[in-house]
Amino acid sequence: MSLLDRIRTCTAHDPARLRPWRIGGTVAGWVTPPVADLLDRRPGPLRPDGSGWRLDEHLAGPEARAEALEEITDRLIEAGLVHKRRNERYPVLAEWGAPPLATVDRGAAVALGIKSFGIHLNGVVEATDGPLLWVAKRAADRALAPGKLDNIVAGGQPAGLSLAENVVKECAEEAGIPPELARQAVPASAITYMMETAEGLRRDTLFVYDLALAPGFAPRNTDGEVESFESRPLAEVLERVRDTDDFKFNVALVIIDLAIRRGIVGPEEPDYLALCRGLREPTDPPSGQGAD
Repeated sequence: MSLLDRIRTCTAHDPARLRPWRIGGTVAGWVTPPVADLLDRRPGPLRPDGSGWRLDEHLAGPEARAEALEEITDRLIEAGLVHKRRNERYPVLAEWGAPPLATVDRGAAVALGIKSFGIHLNGVVEATDGPLLWVAKRAADRALAPGKLDNIVAGGQPAGLSLAENVVKECAEEAGIPPELARQAVPASAITYMMETAEGLRRDTLFVYDLALAPGFAPRNTDGEVESFESRPLAEVLERVRDTDDFKFNVALVIIDLAIRRGIVGPEEPDYLALCRGLREPTDPPSGQGAD
């Protein structure tokens, strides 16, 4: 595969298959046919509304809406469309920085097609022959991408934490990076993509951080999510992204982004502009899709 194919994998979706659900006048999520079929049969607090559904407008405020979305999550779990609760609350947002409309269990985020956010951290060692990148191998019991290669640190952005707080938390849990070092991570990029999967629609924004690590630093996982770590030249890691399926799907985007920023992939690359554009895909279906 080419590097561009890795991006195409993360941006593959069919807008014609998607139907919206709203909170008030705001489209809060988009669902694929399996979830749409369930909502057609058992809408519960999501009332039929044009081509989609609208959360019961008598529900005043984020907490009441969150309780209603718990009921929807129960139905998704009963129908086998959501594997289980993750017991972590994700905000339901119209856009990043907007007030939360509600919260929903992380386990239902993809099924309900909400905008989801996360942090990915590149652990970089500056070596004489070029940058080295720390790579984690995910534990075999992970529900998503078991055994695949990952960034040294990555995690979803839960409700109630700032990005900086989440970086410190995830660094401690996933790589044993102490808070004083984690706070040196520099926000470097934001990657967006919309991807249809068997579970639903991923509408993800990854906030990318770079952290300079000393040659003697060795990451240590503390929460059981990572099996092992290794550091490799960034150019070699990029080749592995291109030539193998070893990496978790969205981690490929983070590494491509880093390679572009470090000049390892430059304008002489035939797909350069397509790669740059592809890392910033819209997370909303085309204008007019699902209009009433």
